[in-house]
Amino acid sequence: MRKKIFAFIMVTILIMPVFAQDNGDLENQFYFRFGWSNPSWTSFGMNGKDDFPDEVRRFGGVFEIGTIFMINRLKIADNLRLGINVDYLSISAHAFDVNDNLNIYNLAIGSKVGPSLSYSPLKSLTFDIFAKINPVWIAGTGLDAGDMDEDEDVFIGYLGMKYSLGVNIRWAILIFGFEYNPGSLKLKNDKGMGDYLGDFGNYPDDTGEKTSLPACNFTFGFSF
Repeated sequence: MRKKIFAFIMVTILIMPVFAQDNGDLENQFYFRFGWSNPSWTSFGMNGKDDFPDEVRRFGGVFEIGTIFMINRLKIADNLRLGINVDYLSISAHAFDVNDNLNIYNLAIGSKVGPSLSYSPLKSLTFDIFAKINPVWIAGTGLDAGDMDEDEDVFIGYLGMKYSLGVNIRWAILIFGFEYNPGSLKLKNDKGMGDYLGDFGNYPDDTGEKTSLPACNFTFGFSF
C-alpha cells in the first residue's frame, strides 16, 4: 500500500503541468528558498522544553525547490485561484545540542505536494496558503554520545510520511514563507540491535516504532 501511495504522488507531480495550464490572471510560479528550520520541543516524544536539560540548544535549516501550478480554468473570483503546490526537493537538517555527553542530529530528504489557494490583491503581491503531504524518501538521526559505538548511534528510515501547513507572501520576485511540518518517521538501526529509535521521551513506558519530528520553517527565496 505504501508503495502505491508513493507511486501516485510521483505520477501527480509529473502530470500537474498538463492540467494546470496558465489561462488566467495568476501565473505559475517556480521558486527556490532556504531558511531557518526550528525543531519542536515535542520532538522524540518530549512534552516540552522542561523535558530537556536547561542548557540545551536547538537549531536547523531547510532548502526547497518547487512550483505552484495555478488552475486558472477553475474560476473562483477575481485574482483568487486554486493551485497545486509541488516541492520537488525538500531538505531539512536539525540539531539538539544537549550537553557535552549527548547531541542529536536529524536529516530528511523528501518532496511535498498538495493544494494551494492564492490571492493577489496587487499585481506584485500574492498570498498563498497550502496544505501538503510530505513523502520523506530518506531520513536519518544520529546520536553523538561518547559511550556509544559508531555503528549503533545512527538510525535510518526510508519512504516515511509527514505533513505540511503554511503560508507564502510573494512580493515581486521575493518569496517569504512560514510552515508547520508535523509527523513521525520510522528510524531503524540495522547495524546494532535492529531496534527502532522511537519516541525515547516516553521511555521506559513505551518508545514505539515511530519517532516524532515536528518542526517550524521560516524561509526566504525567489519566485519567478
